[in-house]
Amino acid sequence: MLPDRIEILRWLYSNLKPKRFLHTLGVEQEAIELAMIHGLPLREASVAALLHDCAKNLPEREMLRILESHQDPYADKDFPQVLHAFAGPYVAEDQFGPLPEDIANAIRFHTTGRSAMSPLEKLIFSADYTEPGREEFAGLAEARALIRKDLSLGTAHIIRNNVYYLQRKGALIHPLTLTALTDLSNGV
Repeated sequence: MLPDRIEILRWLYSNLKPKRFLHTLGVEQEAIELAMIHGLPLREASVAALLHDCAKNLPEREMLRILESHQDPYADKDFPQVLHAFAGPYVAEDQFGPLPEDIANAIRFHTTGRSAMSPLEKLIFSADYTEPGREEFAGLAEARALIRKDLSLGTAHIIRNNVYYLQRKGALIHPLTLTALTDLSNGV
């Protein structure tokens, strides 16, 4: 059974910073629109979108503690910017009970992507990138148009943009992102 939307919203409103809460609402709006276009379940898209950043405002040490207590393989201090995604399913399940695996994975991999992403994972990954509250940046309009035409091609485009951005910054690229890029570039 999926958690109630109003219950999730109340919890998020109390636990996220205002800007993060508004971003989350934008991701939900985008996810529902994309789910309608691509024939995916609306309720699952809504729940995954609402919960995708539920751990975002936790201190890094708290996210690491959560991941280590669950013996999660993604408790990696080299990638602090994505810890919230990996901790998110645990935080969500602590608050709202067990989640379907696909929703938990959509939360878990919404920043990195991964090999063999499900349609819901691609949807949440892409909705986070293209939500209507994002300030315009190079490639955003193209990503929005492409993700509406083809979920896999749009997701691959977004991952390529992310990799290019991280390379330009000289930042580490998470291995999951590289496997997602390879898979999606090969049409998986």
